[in-house]
Amino acid sequence: MDSITQGLTIIKLGGALITDKNKPYTLRKEVLKRVTKEIADVLGPCVIVHGAGSFGHVPVIKRKLYEGFKEISQLPDLSQTMLEVFDLRMAVTKALQEAGLAPVVFLPSNIFFMTNGEISGHFSGGYRQYLSLGMTLVFSGDMCADTQQGFSVCSGDKVVQLLSLLLHPEHVIFATDVAGIFTADPKLEPKAKLISEIALSQIHELEKIADEAATPDITKGMRGKLEEIKRFDPILKAGTKVAILGMMESGILRRYMENESDVPCTRVIL
Repeated sequence: MDSITQGLTIIKLGGALITDKNKPYTLRKEVLKRVTKEIADVLGPCVIVHGAGSFGHVPVIKRKLYEGFKEISQLPDLSQTMLEVFDLRMAVTKALQEAGLAPVVFLPSNIFFMTNGEISGHFSGGYRQYLSLGMTLVFSGDMCADTQQGFSVCSGDKVVQLLSLLLHPEHVIFATDVAGIFTADPKLEPKAKLISEIALSQIHELEKIADEAATPDITKGMRGKLEEIKRFDPILKAGTKVAILGMMESGILRRYMENESDVPCTRVIL
């Protein structure tokens, strides 16, 4: 860990946390305002990655962009979808500014490229320099160029996994609308129990019961998150603490950072 990333937290603001996935293009303004204020008050240096939520998943499915490039008639739809996600990106950035931070936006579509739906390369884009200045980096889910498919969906969870490898943070937090991983979908099954700790070796079993959201979600909801966390072996071995944390209630982030065991959540271990 170098001086630039010492004390760094990468926090993923899930699309289900900051948008209403049941209503296309619907921002949870008060949740976003509160969450960004908590980040500004509680965290030191940090990188924000946010999901596309109802600004991205619905149009990607409706316009069948998840299939990759098929014909030139798709390109206006691709451009429009990226513009719609940009509206959410700007809302998040503005909320961070109003909370007192100095955010700088990085577009995955400009610095990452993919092969068959997986990130296969990147350009640094100067993000380490901005971190060294004390700015808050903002990334998101996006549509990225794909060497095999023309273009493909780059989820925020994929971005978190890559940035964690590159920046060696002390904490990685997946902030969601539920308290963590449950034995069943807690929105549908009241008796579902929170799993407080999961080992990487257990994730294959948990994928079978993970919350696959009923609303359209091209990145597979909680299951997609688990698929990316399976790749966290070198990140955990480097000493990074990884957790899935519900932030629909105020004060959760502070409680977690002050005493991890004081907060109901799911911690990821080797």
